[in-house]
Amino acid sequence: MENQVEIIKQVNDQEVMDSRDVAKMIGKTHAHLMRDIDRYINDMEHDPKLDSAQFFIESSYIDPNKRDRPCYLLTKQGCEFVANKLTGKKGTIFTATYVGLFNEYQAEHNGKTVAIDSGLEHEKLAYKREWLIEMRKQNVNKAHELRNQDVKLYLELGKVADDYQRPRMATDFRNEAIRAMSALPVGARREYSATEIGNIIGVSPIAIGKWANKLGVKRDADMSYRDRDGAWRYFPEALKIFQDNALEIQDDDLGL
Repeated sequence: MENQVEIIKQVNDQEVMDSRDVAKMIGKTHAHLMRDIDRYINDMEHDPKLDSAQFFIESSYIDPNKRDRPCYLLTKQGCEFVANKLTGKKGTIFTATYVGLFNEYQAEHNGKTVAIDSGLEHEKLAYKREWLIEMRKQNVNKAHELRNQDVKLYLELGKVADDYQRPRMATDFRNEAIRAMSALPVGARREYSATEIGNIIGVSPIAIGKWANKLGVKRDADMSYRDRDGAWRYFPEALKIFQDNALEIQDDDLGL
């Protein structure tokens, strides 16, 4: 594995990190991060006190097809800027990573010896993955809880309508309860719509439908089914397949 300190480079008397490496650390496609940095630079241009070159330096690299492609070199301030845009543990993990890398680089180039754990990157990535899984699990549980509350509310409203002799209204409320109930996961098995999965990995629902065919998800009854309205529903096994192929799906959705 490449020594992590080698990720840091010296350019114009500044220590910098390639935007491609930063994108990997924060779990974004390089195209998405480039788009974000372009927006940050555009915002800075409105303040004469800010110099975007102190944060982001325009650069380029040669891709596997021998094409010249744009990238940015992020200074330590640039990394801090990106980290501040991240939320929760995601920002904390990235901050700890880039600060450690810059410090290790400075220590090595000051003639000091720094012991680098070659498994550190894997450990941080594994921690980040576990955190994401836990957050998604909590979101599922929250959705389940809210739908249960909806069911109870509509049933109670139906009872009130009965008390006031409003049978049509009572029927409407009970129908809403049935609809809310049908949206609940069956047993412990969660179901996802194309929109929900698209939101999780940052692509359009159309991309999910396209890649469900491409990855064979729609041909596997253990991963998906079509409901009575003709919409596709996906099980957690399918979500994992989409997540494992997220980078390719994101690039395809961006037309890269």
